[in-house]
Amino acid sequence: MSTTTLEDLTDRVKPRMASSALLWSMVAFFAIFLIWAIFTQLDRTVHGAGRVVPTAQLQVVSNLEGGIVREILTRPGMMVRAGTPLVRLDQTATGSDFNANQSAYDALAAKVARLEAELAGRAPSFSASRDPAVAQQIAVEQSLYLSRQSELSSLMSAANARLISSQRAVGEAEANREASVTARDAAKQQADMLRPLVANGIEPRLSLIQADRQASVAASQVSQATAGLARAQSGVAEARASLAQVRQDWRAKAAQEYAEAQGQLAARREALPALEDRVSRTVVRAPLSGRVNRVLVSTVGGTVRPGEPLVEIVPNERGLTIEARVKPNDIAFVRSGQRALVKITAYDYSIYGGMEGTVIGISPDSIQEERTGETYYTIRIRTKSEALVDQNGQKLPIGPGMLADVNLIGDKRSIMSYLLTPFTRLSEDAFRER
Repeated sequence: MSTTTLEDLTDRVKPRMASSALLWSMVAFFAIFLIWAIFTQLDRTVHGAGRVVPTAQLQVVSNLEGGIVREILTRPGMMVRAGTPLVRLDQTATGSDFNANQSAYDALAAKVARLEAELAGRAPSFSASRDPAVAQQIAVEQSLYLSRQSELSSLMSAANARLISSQRAVGEAEANREASVTARDAAKQQADMLRPLVANGIEPRLSLIQADRQASVAASQVSQATAGLARAQSGVAEARASLAQVRQDWRAKAAQEYAEAQGQLAARREALPALEDRVSRTVVRAPLSGRVNRVLVSTVGGTVRPGEPLVEIVPNERGLTIEARVKPNDIAFVRSGQRALVKITAYDYSIYGGMEGTVIGISPDSIQEERTGETYYTIRIRTKSEALVDQNGQKLPIGPGMLADVNLIGDKRSIMSYLLTPFTRLSEDAFRER
């Protein structure tokens, strides 16, 4: 084979190898791109245009009941925390009402404890108190308990004495009846012995008549003794009933007093929290953290009406509130609590970055712009920070009205799904009739 022929073959093979390498390179690139598109995921993002709005309104602090100003504890420009005392009002009247109700409550509680002990038949147990007035009331109830026990003991002793006397009368009546029965039996026996003797003429008839008369008298005495015994036994029953009635009446009186005291105690218990709250409200406190804008009272000793404004506070809440508009087509991908990225248009995002935030509110219905006819939903976003920072670490001012671009971060989605979306829509609409 000549040199010319080999060179011709070599020239033919080289283009084929080059085209094959190019083909395989394209296949490899397509495969790599396919794998990358399938496994690489991007966040589904909803875009909206918005602006910075005031985070919170001015808070006006007042007092429900009003009263006399005793002390002003704050001044304009002062930073306060929630619960910080601002103004102190006179609490003479409210404190007096509360103390009177508390004293009445403690007295009723001691009375209830004493009555419970009386009904249970045990010594009363009072809660220890360092308050002299309460201790005095407990001493009064303790003394009353002892007096009531002495009264009960006296009544029971008298009833027991009547019972013992009735029982003694029963014994005497039984002895009298037994003697009468013995006398009757003896008189009857004597008459029975004289009767045959009189019939045979041994004894005169007058002796039999006298014996029968004595037997009749003895029988009458037995009847009287039996009636006396019945009366004595009835007296015992009455004495026992009287003894039981004394105990029952005493317990019934204690139970009635207990029920009344329990009702009064419950009423005082319900009234105490409201009175205590009134006393605590005489110290007007900051409802939230912020800066005092104005103090609307300036005279110690002056009078304020119920509900009259006392102090104005500008809330000190962290973060900014962004109000943005979202198209109705995108609202399905927006939810409360969703992450958001806020870009303030006045500052270059590539230099100063943005602020992370969270969706805190979504309008319940769409809104139509009257001028342009545009329909949109309003969403509110609270940012985690309240300012952007420059290269020197200085905060950049951001105020209400500044414009912002908002990106709402949604679920992740692969690049392949993005690429196939037009084809998916086309396949869904391909065979629909118009």
